Amino acid sequence: MLLALALVAANLRFALASVPVLESAIADATGWSSTVIGALTMLPVLCMGAVALFVPRIAARIGRRHTVALALAIITVALVTRLAAAVPGVLHASALLVGIGIALAAGLVPSVVREQLADQVGLATGLWSSAMLAGAAIAGVATVPLAEALGSWQAALASWALPAALALLVWWIVEEAPERGGAARDQAPPLVHLRHLPWRDARAWSLTAYLLANSVIFYTALAWLSPLYVSTGLTPREAGLLFGVFTGVEIGGALVMPWLAERSGRPRAVFATTLVLVIVPLAMLAVAPATSPVVVAAVFGWGLGGGFAMGLALLSRWAADPAASNRLTAMAYSVTYLLAAFGPLLAGAVLDASGSFTIVYLTLALIGIVQFATIPALRNDVIVR
Repeated sequence: MLLALALVAANLRFALASVPVLESAIADATGWSSTVIGALTMLPVLCMGAVALFVPRIAARIGRRHTVALALAIITVALVTRLAAAVPGVLHASALLVGIGIALAAGLVPSVVREQLADQVGLATGLWSSAMLAGAAIAGVATVPLAEALGSWQAALASWALPAALALLVWWIVEEAPERGGAARDQAPPLVHLRHLPWRDARAWSLTAYLLANSVIFYTALAWLSPLYVSTGLTPREAGLLFGVFTGVEIGGALVMPWLAERSGRPRAVFATTLVLVIVPLAMLAVAPATSPVVVAAVFGWGLGGGFAMGLALLSRWAADPAASNRLTAMAYSVTYLLAAFGPLLAGAVLDASGSFTIVYLTLALIGIVQFATIPALRNDVIVR
């Protein structure tokens, strides 16, 4: 089951992270504007937010095993269609399907962990997060070499359908294994209704605002970090390696910073530290992107990954019970993804209007500074019902 979870998690990022490192090739081949290319990151994230609230209902109808299998099948088909990515509309339709698949799979992971890995929750959660970040790093580093080896950026994007199909096979086999508990294993999570979410809880909104700011920065950087490095004179392969450093180092931040916050007893100080580790690199990317790019990418990834993991931990820690955690998570995810999705698109529009990455990254740094306002509420002893 741990292997199956890791494979599913990695495939939730292959499809997202493989596109940005090829944006220069896509723009040269299609003539698309930065706004149109930015939509390739916006669309899946938008779907992730829109579909999140419907996942429990779908799982209640067809079962968790079939829902995750459906998610992987959708991702596989979406990636195969990228063989025709140069045809107008195909790549954007693929991005929509990818977002639906990601939402279906990610929304069911908490129930999988609670049912089958109740005695390994920490290990399973850490593995899931690390595998997603590793998937982004692998896609960032490997996609450009794949395009060069295959002689086609479309084929490079479509090649990520192979690990998605493998994940589907492993998931189906593992979930079907009779020794893991039979039909009781395929229980669906409780339904989440909009009216029951903690809309009136100021603490829930503080955490949601924190995660929103973090996600705006992450998804905008996901779309435009590699193109920024290419604009400084680096080759797409070199830019992909730096993107891999950024996403790979996030794994370390995601594992270490939550542990440090718990051990220190001063979580808000650690939250503030991660923000500093995000804002300073953003300022560097805005004014001097060619200066120490490896160090800047690494520090940026560490701070962003650590801050995100700490925010996710509060989704469980703040909840009075599992049902409350589901409600808080549904609220945070839906608001965060629905709004953060527009970050890459707006950044693309700014690039079309100004031709300057400086404005984009200074704006992200400003968002990080505003994010400080949410930290006073981020204590460990808050209860949301």
